[in-house]
Amino acid sequence: MGSLTGLLIPLAALSIPITAIILSHKRKTQTDKIREMELQKEILKLEIEKQNSTIELLEKENKKLDKIMDL
Repeated sequence: MGSLTGLLIPLAALSIPITAIILSHKRKTQTDKIREMELQKEILKLEIEKQNSTIELLEKENKKLDKIMDL
């Protein structure tokens, strides 16, 4: 029984840094995923701004054409 206890203590001591490494890796993975989602959100915002600008330009062009047609 003494050898079993002698084996469990080093295993327990090794499991602490291994657990810390695993948790650190999971945290980094989650942080990376959050950053990726933030960047995707920013890209979508910029795409919406681009589409809004295109709509604005088309509306201005439409008004010009309406004026021409009314003449």
